[in-house]
Amino acid sequence: MNYENPIRRGKLYFRYGTMGSAKTAMLLTTAYNFEERGMDYICMKPIVDNREKDSVIRSRIGIERRCSWIYPESDMYKMLTEVFDTEGLKEWILIDEAQFLSPEQVDQLARIVDNFGVNVLCYGLRTDFQSHLFDGSRRLFEIADTIDEVKSTCTCGRKTIINARIDRAGNVVMDGEQVEIGGNDKYMAMCRRCWAKRRCERDRIESLDFGDTEKG
Repeated sequence: MNYENPIRRGKLYFRYGTMGSAKTAMLLTTAYNFEERGMDYICMKPIVDNREKDSVIRSRIGIERRCSWIYPESDMYKMLTEVFDTEGLKEWILIDEAQFLSPEQVDQLARIVDNFGVNVLCYGLRTDFQSHLFDGSRRLFEIADTIDEVKSTCTCGRKTIINARIDRAGNVVMDGEQVEIGGNDKYMAMCRRCWAKRRCERDRIESLDFGDTEKG
């Protein structure tokens, strides 16, 4: 079936924030509200974040909802048009962990918005643990119709900006792969000032000569 509608106007939204800023809880609350109002929607998430070992989106506060996996090779345009053919046109597509989308997948979602008038609402991180943009987030910043920041507060009271990676001792880690899935055991959201301070402390400790004593 052909659902393309040049009159119906959808939007591509990107709502970003640091880890622990309740992005996922916001998505799940939005899904609940849509359900209460009888609105058609679908929840999706890149399979890169597969901590749950099941196709669910789960918030740190304990609420969850079933979702569809997005694979690295998934063509979002083809995938969603097939959903529309079998289930009917959706009003909203809700996507968690959108930073793990490829730039091509973001472009495919934009085509869904423009051709079908469907709203696509993406939640995700802006940057990685080294403060560099994720590819999916960069593309969303480039072409999203609406961009909103989900703000949270550092322990010092300033706004969090950095998704700092930490080791078991709580030290800031600066080396490693861009993607390493984890929660509070591996990441801590910080303001830029606290992140810089923790990095300086780490460098100072590493510069000390402990002789034969193992660092750590």
